[in-house]
Formats: sequence, C-alpha cells, structure tokens
Amino acid sequence: MRQLIRLWMAEGFIPQIGNRNMVDVAEDYLEELIDRSLIQVATKRLDGGVKTCRIHDLLRDFCISESAEEKFLAVHSDFNLSPMRKSRRISIHYANHQYISSSPCELSNSRSLIAFGGFVGLESPLAKLSESNKLVKVVELRNMCIPCLIPNNIEDLIFLRYLSFRSDVIPDSICNLWNLETLDIRNSKPKEISTEKCLLLPKGIRKLKKLRHLFLDGPISLASEVALPNLQVLTGIAMDRDTEEAFAKARFPSLRKLVLYGVQSELLSSLQPLRHLQTLKIYNKHLASLSSPSSFQFTLTKITLIGPNLSAAVMRVLGSLTSLRILKVGGYSQRGTYNFLNWDEGSFLHLEVFKMKYMKVLEWTMGKGAMPNLQRLVIERCDFCCMSPDGLRSLTALRDVEVLYPYGGQKRMLHLWQLHMRDGCKLHVYPPLQSTN
Repeated sequence: MRQLIRLWMAEGFIPQIGNRNMVDVAEDYLEELIDRSLIQVATKRLDGGVKTCRIHDLLRDFCISESAEEKFLAVHSDFNLSPMRKSRRISIHYANHQYISSSPCELSNSRSLIAFGGFVGLESPLAKLSESNKLVKVVELRNMCIPCLIPNNIEDLIFLRYLSFRSDVIPDSICNLWNLETLDIRNSKPKEISTEKCLLLPKGIRKLKKLRHLFLDGPISLASEVALPNLQVLTGIAMDRDTEEAFAKARFPSLRKLVLYGVQSELLSSLQPLRHLQTLKIYNKHLASLSSPSSFQFTLTKITLIGPNLSAAVMRVLGSLTSLRILKVGGYSQRGTYNFLNWDEGSFLHLEVFKMKYMKVLEWTMGKGAMPNLQRLVIERCDFCCMSPDGLRSLTALRDVEVLYPYGGQKRMLHLWQLHMRDGCKLHVYPPLQSTN
C-alpha cells in the first residue's frame, strides 16, 4: 500500500492540501476507495492499517480495457508490442518469459514504466528509456528478479520522480536526477551486522533536495556533509560517527521513518534533532543499554529491534516512551536470542501492539499496571523456558493473542492459556495444537 501511495505521489495524483503531509492525504483517498468497494483489503498491518490491497478481477479487466482506450495505461506480457508506444503508462508482466526481444518497442510517449518478473542477458529498460524518452517520471523495476544495469546516461532523465531497481552499487550519475522524490535501490532483504567497512553513500546525493524516500540495503554510511531537508524515509544506514554527525547537525529535519544498523546506546542522543520521527527500526547484535532523547517522548509511535538481547535497561527505556504504540522485538533467525522480558510497574502506558519473533525467553515478569492499553499480542517462532506472567490475564484491553509456529516450552504454556483466556479475548494458534485428550 505504501508503495502504491509513493507511485501516486510521483504521478502527481495527490495534491498538496494546506500543511498536511501528502502521505496522509493519499491514505484518505485509499480509505475512500475501500469504502466504495473499488479496492479490497488483502492484508493488514499489526496496527490494523492497510498493508496490501487488490481489486476484483472483473473490475481489473474493466479498468485495463478503459485505460487502453483512453491511452492512460497499457498492460502487456512482453516488451516488444507496438501498441504500447501510444500509452502514457506501461505495465509489463513478464510472467513465464525468461527473455525479452532484443529490439524492444519505442517508449518515447510513456511517462511511467512498471515491470514484473525478470529477464536475463539483454539490454536494461533503463538504457532504452535514457536514449528515447527524456520525459518519463516513474520507473519501477524492483519486482524484476535480477539486478538492473544502470546506463551512464541515466542522468538525462531529468523529470524522473520515482526510481526503483535492484542494484549492488550506488551510481554517482543518479545524483544528477534533481527531481527525484523516491529512490529505492535495495537488492535483497536486510543483512546481519557485518564487521566489514560499510559502503559510503555518494556525497552528490545532497543535490537531490526534493527526495522524500530513500531505501538502501544496509549498512551504508552517510557522509557528514549530506543534507536532505525534505527526506521523510531513510533505511539501511550504518550508525557510525559520520552518520551521528549528520543527524546531530539536523541535516534531516523532516525524517518520519529511520532504519539503522549497528547502534550504540550513546549514539542515539544524536537523533535529538529528529523532532518528527515516528518509526525507528534498529538492526544490532549487541545493545546492552539505550539512551532516550527527550524528543522521542513525544514523537516515536513504533519501534522495531532486531538482533539484540533485550536487557532490563533497554526495556526500561522503551517502557518510558509515552507515545509508543507498537513494539516489535526479535532475533535474525530461528537461532533466536536469549532474553529476559521484564516489564516494570506502570511501563508501556500507551502500547497497543507487542510482537516478539525468534526469541528464547528465559524470564518473563510483568509489574502492576504495565501495558494497560495492550490490545494485540503476537508471538512467532519463540521458545519459552518460563511461564507467562499472571498479569497478562488482567489486561482488560487485550483483544487478540496470536501465536504462530509454537515450539518447545511455548506449546506447554499454550494449553494453560486456553484454559484461562478471558472473555472477549481471542487466542489464535497456527498451526493448531493437537488435542491432548
């Protein structure tokens, strides 16, 4: 859904309304389409928001037909069909095609190109666009199966607002696309923290003053002189001294979402100037403590911690964040991490969703009055060497407990949960437990 919103923004479909964030305006439009049953909700986020959406197949066929008639959009399963040259927007679904024509069609009229599937051994669509179409605004190639070769003349696409592709490098030529609003060059899923020297983001990236969304594979280091005043989403960043200096000097004042690698407790103080930060995700192997800049007290609504063992000190800081609504913690894989879950008395006062994944829980305690507003608890692929705290059954706001792929001590614990679940709270277990009768 968020990708769809970014595409809408790049196409100019979302107007600026007063001082409202354009993402919020787009979400209102999406909700209206859902209310009219023109769009169906496919999956939801942990907080109940829309994660993915779809449309009915009959409505899709009608939209494709009307769009082709109006030259608004053409959908094809190959790259060398001449009718698409008259369409302003082209969507190519390679499906089972492993190769495309070596002489693809002319793309001089298209303003948007979105490709699905993959091809090998042939010229990248970006190369063709750079030669024949200087007016294209949107290029989405990340859904292709392989990294995309970047032509040297990509800087000629000066009207490009949205560029997404798989790549192992960050070409300097991209830094001359001064109209870019979204740049997504992730190649794979986030990696575990490496001891190797991080890649450095090109200093020329500071020329992209209109950039709102920057998605990178981590960890990548920021040069301290890089400043992007309109950037709202930044992922894959190594939290080293250069990055710390860039944040401390308020070079990213509009950030709302940030994904960091290798955070040390004292370095978080450099995030103090990020007064609009709402979502923070941290990949780290060792995080014994965590500082809490005062600005976090009023802005952070969602935190995800991947990798660290959760010490009592870390949980204490997290529990003090007054605006925190969603907390997700876990390890990198089924190896799991050993943790002590200690929720102090009166902590997590406004937390609504808590999810743990790939964790081995040695101890789980819950102080009086902790998590009074918790509505949803999700436990995925965790192992417990202890019983769940009695305080869980006293959470009057809890409505949904979801347990996915339980094993070890968690299976033993689940049978007791089923006997003591409070009325109004549902327990979902997948796969279902075998009856012990």
